[in-house]
Amino acid sequence: MIITNKILRAIGNEYAKAFGIELVKQGREPRAGGLIKSLKIEPEAPNQVSIFGNYYWTFLDKGVRASQIKYPKAPARIKALVEWLGRKGVAGSDSVIKGIAYAIAYTHSKQGMPTKNGKFDKSRINFIDKAIKNRRRNINQVIDAEINKSVDIILNKL
Repeated sequence: MIITNKILRAIGNEYAKAFGIELVKQGREPRAGGLIKSLKIEPEAPNQVSIFGNYYWTFLDKGVRASQIKYPKAPARIKALVEWLGRKGVAGSDSVIKGIAYAIAYTHSKQGMPTKNGKFDKSRINFIDKAIKNRRRNINQVIDAEINKSVDIILNKL
């Protein structure tokens, strides 16, 4: 049986939905949701689908130990944090926003990422595995439904 791009896309969408639901459960902002909004499904031959998202999803999924953050106050890092704060709706003068970004960078350099209430938060890592585990039934239902539709189409042509 040939699994079409349409089937792969439906399956990929269910995985992406599971990832988004898990990120929201972990306290990620659904309205800001840069990662959630960035998820893209790419069907690949023969029977594979890839899901791509913003480059930082690996850091959210696996976390970053404090020892891995070599240059916490690097200009590119501070700029990215300032932009992130803007997307989160944090308001203030440029110097205040930059000060908040430096404070976040300092916290990351001492405790790693992700943090919550000033501590490294293990509950906010491995969102991919958690999403697949928590939504396995839904994912399997979509796979079964899509395969059954395809089989029905083939049988109706006989």
